Amino acid sequence: MHQLTQQLRQLTIQLFPALKKRPANLQEMGHMAMTYAYFLFPFLIVATVWLWLVTDWSVIVANWGILLFLLILISLLDQRPFILPVSLTENLTLPFSTSLSGLLSMTMLLIFGPSALWIIWIVALGAAVQSGWQNQRQNLPFLFIINDFIQACGTSIFILLVADTVFTATGGSYPFEANNLAAWLPAVLGILALSTTPLIVYFLPTWSVTIQTGQPLNRQTLFQLIGVGVLLSLLSVPFALPLALAYDTHNLPVFISLCLAVAFANMLAYFLSQFNILTQTRSKELRKLENLGEALITAPADGSTIEAALTEHVSDLFPNDQLVIRLFNNLADGTEAAWPTFTLETAVNWPPAPEALWQRIRNAQENSLVDRNVQLPGQKTASGHRFLVKILISGEAEVVHCVGGVYLQRMPSRRTPSQLLPTLQELASQIGSALYRAQTHQETLQRQKMAQELAFAGRIQQSFLPNQIPQHPNWDFAATLIPARQTSGDFYDFVPLEDGRLGLIVADVADKGTGAALYMALSRTLIRTYAMQFPDAPGKALQLANERILTDTESDQFVTVFYGVLDLGNGRFTYANAGHNPTFHINGSVQSLAKTGIPLGMFEGMDWQQETIQIGVGDSLILYSDGVPEAQNEQQDEFGEDRMLAIAQQSFATATELQNEIAEAVRRFVDGAPQFDDITLMVANRLK
Repeated sequence: MHQLTQQLRQLTIQLFPALKKRPANLQEMGHMAMTYAYFLFPFLIVATVWLWLVTDWSVIVANWGILLFLLILISLLDQRPFILPVSLTENLTLPFSTSLSGLLSMTMLLIFGPSALWIIWIVALGAAVQSGWQNQRQNLPFLFIINDFIQACGTSIFILLVADTVFTATGGSYPFEANNLAAWLPAVLGILALSTTPLIVYFLPTWSVTIQTGQPLNRQTLFQLIGVGVLLSLLSVPFALPLALAYDTHNLPVFISLCLAVAFANMLAYFLSQFNILTQTRSKELRKLENLGEALITAPADGSTIEAALTEHVSDLFPNDQLVIRLFNNLADGTEAAWPTFTLETAVNWPPAPEALWQRIRNAQENSLVDRNVQLPGQKTASGHRFLVKILISGEAEVVHCVGGVYLQRMPSRRTPSQLLPTLQELASQIGSALYRAQTHQETLQRQKMAQELAFAGRIQQSFLPNQIPQHPNWDFAATLIPARQTSGDFYDFVPLEDGRLGLIVADVADKGTGAALYMALSRTLIRTYAMQFPDAPGKALQLANERILTDTESDQFVTVFYGVLDLGNGRFTYANAGHNPTFHINGSVQSLAKTGIPLGMFEGMDWQQETIQIGVGDSLILYSDGVPEAQNEQQDEFGEDRMLAIAQQSFATATELQNEIAEAVRRFVDGAPQFDDITLMVANRLK
């Protein structure tokens, strides 16, 4: 089989030499498509001739109306298949694509006999024409159309004709009637034939395709393929029996209603499968980014292995698209980069990203740019999106420098830019953090060891804070962090979530110095990762972050966290409090959002409850760390929560004014006394 597979690949190149000029992923898709076409083409010829010989054209003429209805319905269902991804190995997942059109096809066979199967031939031809038009717009190889037509027409009709032969040979007749128990037997045997014949038809091409993916077709893989293939048919096709029995020429509305119910079920399964694919894709991206983050943290501080880590963990992050990561040789002020510069491209046979685009992202005011519906390489019309994301680091005096960019050129996809952009931003953030680490490493070589460590940790901590405060017409946000030392164990974050929601995080590591800053960096990354993965469940996000913190560290430190999910549209606020100071909801009175669990990093197997409140127009949220109420003056008196709440209940024009007034009140209270703890403060006001 290995030798035959190689010969078929060579034949494909001889027949379609232009395939060699396509991107690598399209080349592989083309080879696999033609592999199926080579093996299944004989079935197309046999099925077409067989169908011609058994056709009774009078059946089609007499029932043209209902057959036309079924043609339209089957065509619609074939355009909305639901996909069930089956993981055969860690690196091989085969997407089983199916629809309930097979159920309607079997129903049609049981009612009208094999003559009605010309409907499937016409549907397949129409689908091939439509697919050919779409592929021509995207300049995709014509061989995809060949494969689609052979599978949709030849194999489907052949399998149904086998089922028809079994049905009639065992005593079945058309239309199907269940007058007694014995009358069911031919139909059941026909359905079994319909479910098992694909195993024979698709065995050899599937074997060849798995060889091309580098995965041998071992016993376990074979059983999985057989099990899934049979199961998909047995779960749906048996419903063709009662559907066929419901057919009555004198009461067609009932039959039509049942067929429409089948179509509705298919559409529901289609949308659920699309959501499942999107969720799985996002989960894989998060895992890859998490692995990249761990690799960058453990890599040499000089940045010498950044390119190797990116090559290992990011090369297949967007397998069907062009991803380019570029680090500039010099910063905007002319300073030479403190790390090895490179341009990493994950796709071959794509034109290089134009130099003008790199200058554009470098000079742009925004950190992310999205060009919608641009004309991608090889396409004749605009259909894909282009993304440009800055790689940023903080320099001296907290000046932010653009040191590179992440460029993604997409093929047409169902994922919207808003669904994709967070992945690119997180990638750029991780690269920026690694580069900042490399820059700080070079700086620390010129200073004393202790000063080096403090400066490095302080800037790393600063780089993890949001670059800007979220802007929204209905809300006013403000946040600040005043560290007690060069490094800080406090942090806050705004996490953009799907469906117009925003995550609010304030946390405090129970320690000071460099160790607390590094613990904070790990905690922030994990909390943010799981917050995006579980946007509806802050308690679940904290639980998973706690388990990973305990797994990845051997420290006796812990972190208190307040994390809430704010719906910017309706003001619904769901939160979990992991041993942190209570957040205050100011709504004419004061509502305390107290602890719902212990701090993170203490014990395994813990759960955090979550609560939900409603933030009304004119209400405020005050999130803070213990550095505010525990600020002390020379007499060691504490500022206290009462002073803070007295200020919060006053009227202020903006959230920034309220934040500044509290911070200034703390400064006046301590009156020059040393600051012993970090001060973090976040304010959220609902405007309308």
